[in-house]
Amino acid sequence: MSTIEPTNTSSSSQSVTPKIKEQWGRIVAIASLVAIALGGFNDTMDAVEKIYDFSLSQLTDIPSQNKLDKIYIRASSNSLEENFGAPIYIKKSYSGEVIQYYRDNRFILSTISKDDAIAAYLVFPSSNFSPDTSASSGGNDLLSTPFKNQEGLSDIKASVSRSITYYIEENSAGEFSNLYSSVAGYTEINSILSDKKRTLLSTLTDKQILGDDDISAEVSAIRQNLTPNFYGYSNLGLSSLEEAILTKSEYALINK
Repeated sequence: MSTIEPTNTSSSSQSVTPKIKEQWGRIVAIASLVAIALGGFNDTMDAVEKIYDFSLSQLTDIPSQNKLDKIYIRASSNSLEENFGAPIYIKKSYSGEVIQYYRDNRFILSTISKDDAIAAYLVFPSSNFSPDTSASSGGNDLLSTPFKNQEGLSDIKASVSRSITYYIEENSAGEFSNLYSSVAGYTEINSILSDKKRTLLSTLTDKQILGDDDISAEVSAIRQNLTPNFYGYSNLGLSSLEEAILTKSEYALINK
């Protein structure tokens, strides 16, 4: 989970990708000819394929994005281990829901499954990954523009504490809004919020604790000043998703 906002855009990644693939394709082709001359064809091709996949994963977002493309709401929960392997961290929410975390070299995936199907998931991208967010309420610009650019705000949650600080919102807009909600949030893990932004969040959470229903001004200010650094989709309410956000200590544990 990274709090550094992605600097790459999906369009720039897509424009560079064909060139990288072409260059590595030539290198792999040359390596293949040499290897075939020295060893068995089948073993050589398996080795070449592994080298190509590893090289591609180091230089492009393609393998990471391909994994995410296979994950969607109501998909079989078996698809998680098929694509990501065993979860790196598992915990239970206060309501008994099982939350599982999976790690790719470009993001951390947090999931909640029910009845053998994915009910909600959150993606926490690293700073060198620009995931495809075109299906979200914020579109392709979700992780590079303030929350205010998103439409259909339906609910918000926030917390400010020593162990975890975040703002998360649910939106009714998005490409598949008739099937599930779009979710976006900001979480502070290994960076420090500015005094202004921390004050905005603290003011909001103080009002929520006191039961003040008039929080529109505070939410508006946060949405103007904060930019999402994670996103997801859900058939559950935000209360369930709050517990799927890693705390600082949990994040440090799985990244040690």
